[in-house]
Amino acid sequence: MTKKGHNYKDSGVNIEEGQSFVKDIQNSTSRTKHRYSIGDIGGFSGYIQPPTAFKNPVYALACDGVGTKLNLAVKMGDFSSIGIDLVAMCVNDLIVSGARPLAFLDYYGVSKLDRSKGKEIISGIIEGCRLAECDLVGGETAEMPNHYAPNCFDLVGFAMGINEKEKIVDGKLIESGDKIIGIPSSGFHSNGYSLIHSVLEATQPSQELISELLTPTRIYVREILDLLSKYNIKGMAHITGGGLDENLSRVPTPNSLEIESKSWEFPPIFQKIQSLGNISDTEMFNVFNCGIGFCLILNSEEADTLLAEENDYIEIGAITDPSEKKFILK
Repeated sequence: MTKKGHNYKDSGVNIEEGQSFVKDIQNSTSRTKHRYSIGDIGGFSGYIQPPTAFKNPVYALACDGVGTKLNLAVKMGDFSSIGIDLVAMCVNDLIVSGARPLAFLDYYGVSKLDRSKGKEIISGIIEGCRLAECDLVGGETAEMPNHYAPNCFDLVGFAMGINEKEKIVDGKLIESGDKIIGIPSSGFHSNGYSLIHSVLEATQPSQELISELLTPTRIYVREILDLLSKYNIKGMAHITGGGLDENLSRVPTPNSLEIESKSWEFPPIFQKIQSLGNISDTEMFNVFNCGIGFCLILNSEEADTLLAEENDYIEIGAITDPSEKKFILK
C-alpha cells in the first residue's frame, strides 16, 4: 500500500494564492501617495522616513481591532468599510496624545484566503490610511484552516505616530472648571457589537438597519491636528468600548469628570438599538459611545470659542474637584 504524500495546499494553505494576494496589495498601494514609507510592500519589514520638522521627536504606538463588527460584514457580504474601521481604531488612539500618524500595519487571519474579500478589506485599509494621512507599510496575512472557523477571520491593526516630546497631551494641565467638549461619532464605530448581535438575534432586523450598523468609524486625525494648532487642548479621549465612563476615566488627571447626560440626545441608530433590545440608559452609557466619539478638555474661554466655531461640537460636561468617583454621570 502506497502511503499518501502530504502537502501544504491539501492541508488548507495555498502559498501561491497568498503570493498573488501580496501582489494585489502591492498594486493597490502603488496607486496611492506615499508620505513617509520607503520601498514597496512585500519585504521582511517596512521602512519610513519620519518628517524632519520635529526637533525632539518621540514615537507613539497603538494596536486595536474591529471586534465582532466583522460578523456583520460577513452577514452582509460587504467588506468595503471594515478596513477603515481598523485604521480608525488605531489612529484615533494615537491622536489622543497629539501624535501624528505615520505608518500602519495590519494582520489579516483567515480560515481560507479569498482574494476578492481580501482586496475589499485592503481597499478600506488604504482609504483609512488616506483619511488619517499615514502609510500602509506592511502586514501579515495568515491562512490557518485549523485555527479559524470556516468563513471566519480576524483583523488587527498597528499604528505608529510621531510627536514633539514637549507637546504630548498628557492631562497635567487639567483643572477644575475646564469644560469637556464632545465630538459626534458616525455611529457605534467598532465597539459594543457583541451586545448589538444579541439584540439582532432576538429580532428580525432589516437589511437597511444592518447596513447602517456597518457605517465606518469616524477618523478624527485631521480635525484634531488642526485644533491642536489653534487651541490649548489639555486632555482628550477616544470613546470606544466601555463608553464615556471607561474612556474618560483613563484621562490622566486626579480630578473628577462630570458629564451631563441630557446635554445631547442619542442619535436615531442608538435609539433604535436601545428600543429593540430594551436596553437601559445606564447600560447604553456603559457600553456605547452614545453619539460622542471623541472628547476634548479645554479651559472655559477656549471651549466657548471652539463651540462658536464648530456647530456640531457639544459641551457635555466639566472637570470638577477630585471626589470618590472619577467619572460622574448626571
